[in-house]
Amino acid sequence: FGMGSSVCAALQSGAAICLPAVGGIAGCGVPSERAAATLDALISEECTLLMADTHTLKALPDPEKPLQLRGGVCKTGSGSTFLEETLDYAGIALKTIGKAAQ
Repeated sequence: FGMGSSVCAALQSGAAICLPAVGGIAGCGVPSERAAATLDALISEECTLLMADTHTLKALPDPEKPLQLRGGVCKTGSGSTFLEETLDYAGIALKTIGKAAQ
């Protein structure tokens, strides 16, 4: 599971995909750089769903005004199981995906 699965699901349902502009970020960058690019995209593109990893989500600053978000998914580790736990960003519950505890 990963970006590929998310992109395929979005395209299959007729949704638009917004990938944050990461020009100038070397490699994967640091979470704060990815978070800044993500927040800019959430605001400018009025995104309704968010897919992020835990590092980016933790670094995302609180938006200054309400976002259009309805929900999303946060990758919390290896694995592809949708977990019971949810995480919150800007008052929106995000489902988590990762490896289920044994």
